[in-house]
Amino acid sequence: MRADDTPEEVAAPPRPLPSVDIPLLRHERRAGRQVRMIWTGVGATLVLVAAGVAYLNRHDSADDPASAPPPPMLESPAADASVGVDASLPAPAEVPEAPAVELQRASEGGTRLETTFGSARGFRPALLAAGLDNDDAAELETALQGTIDFRRCHPTDVMIINRDADGGLHSFEYHASRRDYVLAERDAHGQLHAEHRERPLDVTPLARGGVIRTSLGEALEALGLGRTLVGSFVEVFDGRVNFQRATRVGDRFKILVDEERLDGELWDYAPPRALEFDGQRTGRVRAFYFAPEGRRGDYYDEDGRSMRGGWLRTPLHYDHISSPFDMHRMHPILHRIQPHNGVDYAAGTGTPVWAAAGGTVIWAGPKGANGNLVGLRHQDGYTTWYAHLSYIAPGIRRGATVEQMQRIGLVGTTGRSTGPHLHFGLKRGTRFVDPLPIINGPGALLPAGLRGPFRRVQRELTAALDAIDAGPAPASQPEPSPHDDPAPIDVPLD
Repeated sequence: MRADDTPEEVAAPPRPLPSVDIPLLRHERRAGRQVRMIWTGVGATLVLVAAGVAYLNRHDSADDPASAPPPPMLESPAADASVGVDASLPAPAEVPEAPAVELQRASEGGTRLETTFGSARGFRPALLAAGLDNDDAAELETALQGTIDFRRCHPTDVMIINRDADGGLHSFEYHASRRDYVLAERDAHGQLHAEHRERPLDVTPLARGGVIRTSLGEALEALGLGRTLVGSFVEVFDGRVNFQRATRVGDRFKILVDEERLDGELWDYAPPRALEFDGQRTGRVRAFYFAPEGRRGDYYDEDGRSMRGGWLRTPLHYDHISSPFDMHRMHPILHRIQPHNGVDYAAGTGTPVWAAAGGTVIWAGPKGANGNLVGLRHQDGYTTWYAHLSYIAPGIRRGATVEQMQRIGLVGTTGRSTGPHLHFGLKRGTRFVDPLPIINGPGALLPAGLRGPFRRVQRELTAALDAIDAGPAPASQPEPSPHDDPAPIDVPLD
């Protein structure tokens, strides 16, 4: 052959059938994947068609079960010679078995299918098992990004698929709890958009009153209320009523509260609108919930003074005060006189610690002998310090704003500590002061501009409390001696 001759194309010799000794070429591997994808889609479609036909025939022929036609048989891809699929190629991928479903006709002519997440290994397989095709599943996954944590799906989570009259995906619901769910719905342009929703609660206002015979919790249960409301009395009247020592058999109480139900079952109680406690040792005290527009709601006494005061009475539920404020304390570890610039509240590791007042975080992290420390700046030149924490809550970092009663961490024994407790320090300007006289002082009076609206709310709630018959008023008794054995009262410590 001469150099200027153009060589003729030589046809590639035919390759033998693929085997373990001869790897597939790139175009052959691509063809195999395409065939497997086709048969995966065909198989899933035929399974769903068969299930739908069987379901409809079963209902249409309820009077004559023998007349129902047998379900269609699915042929193996290798059995159809016209397809030309090599038997040595891997079998098509299996579609996860669909869990039990409930198929209903929608009022608009479409269908509604309800199923559970089931045993699927991921969110996409669960959607495919529920009957969605790959395109709808991919579009739905994109729309649900940021609303569902696909890693935390549970087998009992409920999925609801609504299709329009043409069989297209109209909306999707994902229920991970009884009340909260995620809804993905098409807009006017056909795009799917997802958002969190809440099922509405049935709210019933209740007005109840009773007499303590054994404990406050049992008295509330006798009125058809939950024991959880004991915590409302303890927290609201903290500093005014010591429910562990000052209560006696025969003391009375009243409560105005909204009961919340879901599907007929008790869900929760809203914050009580008004509370009253009339004790032999405490006299009558009342608290009214008032939420002025644009401000956080709180409880106030009959004079419009905050029940909580400017500070929480204590920044945690504690067992006892293990060490008070003392400028001449003998240090239990260093064994020398060293000021104790705060109060130590003994409590179990993991007990929640709250901000004593609203403020700004000025320190959050390890600090030498203090262990994990949080510092907050408040109004009027005050700062509070919370030491030896086992954990600092997310979002508690320098510059962050916190509200009163917001959880800032958990009790621990980090740093120089002899056991789990909270060291709580209060600083005025540059000097530490004893926190107890200050945080147990009287609450702040409502601003003059809010006293008028408060009076209107208070008059309405006072009339409702006066209308409750809680039984005869308790007889006044002298102050208890240290040897008195008070009546038992349910007081939650956590």
